[in-house]
Amino acid sequence: MGSAFSAVSGDAHLFFALLPPRNTCPAIERLGLCLQRAHRLRGQRIGRNRLHVTLAPVHDPHGSLTDVIARAQSVGAAFRHPPFPLGFEWSESFRLRQRNHPLVLRGDTGVHPLLQFQRDLRAAILRAGFAVPSGYTPHITLLWADRCVDAHPIAPIHWPVRDFALVLSVAGEARHTHVGCWPLQ
Repeated sequence: MGSAFSAVSGDAHLFFALLPPRNTCPAIERLGLCLQRAHRLRGQRIGRNRLHVTLAPVHDPHGSLTDVIARAQSVGAAFRHPPFPLGFEWSESFRLRQRNHPLVLRGDTGVHPLLQFQRDLRAAILRAGFAVPSGYTPHITLLWADRCVDAHPIAPIHWPVRDFALVLSVAGEARHTHVGCWPLQ
């Protein structure tokens, strides 16, 4: 692990995430394409291998990436939580002050169990000495678009959450590396 990650630049982002099951990804991709066409959006869709729900970033400016990954893997391995259902019920854009705007899936009642899971994981991450932002809007990014669209209902996308992952993303690379995955129990 050390040599592969020590070569990664300072533009690396490490975060805990939920990954949609393989059999759910095609439906999410199709929905992203349909929404892009329906709203006549231009932009880059998120590929199947990068679909995720971010739970919490993991950052320590004083540690090396290798050390931070090892500490985060320890958090993941020790964390216990029962499986839970997850569902997304509408799409909308996040209105950011930049050129591209994320078109995302959001939920209401479908994400309530996720909020408790995220609070519990955030507490474990804080106990491990990482700083974790408290603001959180559960979502799946489908597309980085040229403009914003309002909220629209969708046929719900849902799955039973049975595990969570630690993901490494490097700016400028169109891929995620999964550096850990743990079952819920």
